[in-house]
Amino acid sequence: MRFGLRLLRKHPTFAVVIALTLGLGIGLNTAIFSIADAIYLRAMRFPGDESLVMVWETSPERGIDRSETSFPTLKEWQSQAGQVLAQVAGFTRETLSLTKDAAPEQVPGSRVGAQLFSALGARPLLGRGFEEAEAQVGAEPVVVLSHALWRRRFGEDPSIVGRSITLDGQPRTVVGVMAADFQFPPSAELWVPLVPTAREAEARGLRKFQVLARLRSGVTPEQAKSALQAVSARMEQEFPDEMAQYTVRLTGVREAFLGPIGPVLMALGGAVGFVLLIACANVANLLLARAAGRGREIAVRAALGAGRRRIAMQMLVESVLLALVGGMAGVCFAVWGTDLLTALMPDGLAQRIPGWTTIGVNVRVLLFSLGLSLMTGLIFGLMPALRVSRTELAEVLKDSQRTTGRRGRMSSALVVGELSLALVLLVGAGLMLQSFQRLQRAPTGFDASNVLAFPLTLPEATYPDDAARTRFYTELMESLSQLPGLEAAGAASLLPLSRSNQTSMLIFPDQPAEPGREPHVNHRVITPGYLRTMSIPLLRGRDLGALDGSEAPRVALVNEEMARRFWPGEEALGKRFFSGGEVPWEVVGVVGNTLSQGRGQFQEAVAEFYVPQAQEPRGAMQVVVRARGPSAAVTAAVREAVARQAPDLPVGRVFQMEQLVDEALGPRRMLAGLVLVFAAAALTLAAVGVFGVMSYMVEQRTREMGVRLALGATPKSILMLVLRHALRLALLGITIGTLVALGLARLLAAALYNVSPADPITFTLVALLLMVVTMVASYLPAWRATRVPPAFALQAE
Repeated sequence: MRFGLRLLRKHPTFAVVIALTLGLGIGLNTAIFSIADAIYLRAMRFPGDESLVMVWETSPERGIDRSETSFPTLKEWQSQAGQVLAQVAGFTRETLSLTKDAAPEQVPGSRVGAQLFSALGARPLLGRGFEEAEAQVGAEPVVVLSHALWRRRFGEDPSIVGRSITLDGQPRTVVGVMAADFQFPPSAELWVPLVPTAREAEARGLRKFQVLARLRSGVTPEQAKSALQAVSARMEQEFPDEMAQYTVRLTGVREAFLGPIGPVLMALGGAVGFVLLIACANVANLLLARAAGRGREIAVRAALGAGRRRIAMQMLVESVLLALVGGMAGVCFAVWGTDLLTALMPDGLAQRIPGWTTIGVNVRVLLFSLGLSLMTGLIFGLMPALRVSRTELAEVLKDSQRTTGRRGRMSSALVVGELSLALVLLVGAGLMLQSFQRLQRAPTGFDASNVLAFPLTLPEATYPDDAARTRFYTELMESLSQLPGLEAAGAASLLPLSRSNQTSMLIFPDQPAEPGREPHVNHRVITPGYLRTMSIPLLRGRDLGALDGSEAPRVALVNEEMARRFWPGEEALGKRFFSGGEVPWEVVGVVGNTLSQGRGQFQEAVAEFYVPQAQEPRGAMQVVVRARGPSAAVTAAVREAVARQAPDLPVGRVFQMEQLVDEALGPRRMLAGLVLVFAAAALTLAAVGVFGVMSYMVEQRTREMGVRLALGATPKSILMLVLRHALRLALLGITIGTLVALGLARLLAAALYNVSPADPITFTLVALLLMVVTMVASYLPAWRATRVPPAFALQAE
């Protein structure tokens, strides 16, 4: 080790080049591992989580992969599946208005079953969780606070337990405060008992509750699934209208909330792994070149009695030292990279990703970096060490061409591997960038400029019936429309590009469908003025208006895709369909399609219909206003208008619609940017590798080049000789890389938008780019070969 350190001090430039090369590869891998550690390895972890499952309803015949369940079905599972499930708890997200002791505030929360905390093995920091009696109708209203809300709103007051706070206009007694590391469901800041409303308690078709369960000891998920499927089969016979063709699916808790993040992290891990392999190949080439210069030193060591094992160990120790230096540089790169990644993620999206706010370089990440450095040192040092330890003494002393040829072939093979890996990354980056550009240019169907949006949730205690809710939103829209600087105002149950969608089953009087195969389409509740505010075009018919009240005939707007899908070649105006009631909706207008997303996929044309808020009242709505100028200037006026009408009603985060679009595209943008960075790093390292190998080849063939020039070869022929060799390496690397990329590109299909995984343009452009880079990287060594003085070569001979 002392000898290896002396070599580093003696050749600082060599050490710095290797440290930076390895630092780049190790740093990228460490940064990705820090993300995986925060949001995949540590997030959503609970005691005994191997026995925790999420229970879903599923109906492949209806095209429903995973659905929430109704409260009656939840009660059936609790009462009939006790032999396989120890604890069963339902929960649903709620936004509640906190209005006591400070300014009104909308707080994200959840209504949860009494067994939820015990099922998760969560112990409150203060107080207790819920008791079964508190989840019954008529029970005393209670609440459990999150540690974050307790610290932010109540200053970590230890006497908070037992105090009363006001939520949605109703006093609730605080019975507990959860620990800082408890986050379930993600982003929830308070919990109230799951006490069903009268409609929730009876409606089996109202699927809005997620279900968490803990398996009994010795019960497998397959056994629990079979038992629950038997319960569902009995309910289907008893309630065929609501339960037909529905069965049960079980998933892990982390799978349910992290979704497809696992495959994405694996893809990113594979990409940075390729970068590290390219860096290792470069370093191995550099060590091979240095080993060639140390041939006589190794020969002297062998002549003095050093065995092959001793020589190989010396080379491995030196390579591990270099890797540790590279690892320290990599940690610095990782710290900078993780800070940059967390800063690039939109705030609204980051809050919804479990563990995102805890990303950083911690002890686990440092241990990973150390292990990766040691492994890297062994990988890139093993080949040169074995090569040097097997060198014959006589060959070194006579400087045989056979030894040089073997080293040249090995270096060329490493470069071919670098080019192949670089092509795979470049193809992935090209496909992702092309997909993101097409997604950016895709028509959204609405105009987000100068539009502000904010959520409102009406407390049930203050607005107990449909008439009160309708009156509130009608008066609010009139008040907002009269504000100076505002052009229009409206509200909708869900905004375009929302991460979730509400779907409804449709029944057409003139198109009878087989029971259980009724179509499901997106369903939105809007107020008059919403289309104008969002600039969604009305193609035919009329817009919803003030006359479409609760006593008027039920009317609906359908988008162009729904009209095309269900009434092809016919006029949709005047058509009728049933959805959640005995009175049909009549189509009075056809509007344009809007871009939507679901399960991470974007679609330009998804069937949707809109109904008036007065005919299907909702307490929770997303209010939108269009300003005549910059929208940020009217935020205060909008808040004041809401406060004048309802002083105790908190206004949620006021954001620009452009932010919503940005948050929707944020993951795709970040993924494309990361892959582009990895591909650029791989391309740079591959270019350096080509340059190094061609320089080494020219140096080893200096005498040959001089002899050729002395015998009449032109500089141009020497130049082409070197470039042809580089071109052969490039073509071989491109061929191998193309075959690998064609196989791996299929894994990106789900993340691509209107781009084929085998897009010929992307593959062709990447291949041409690699050939150009190879030629450019080879030109300087080739030019140097033409400058070899013939007299020098002859003198050497």
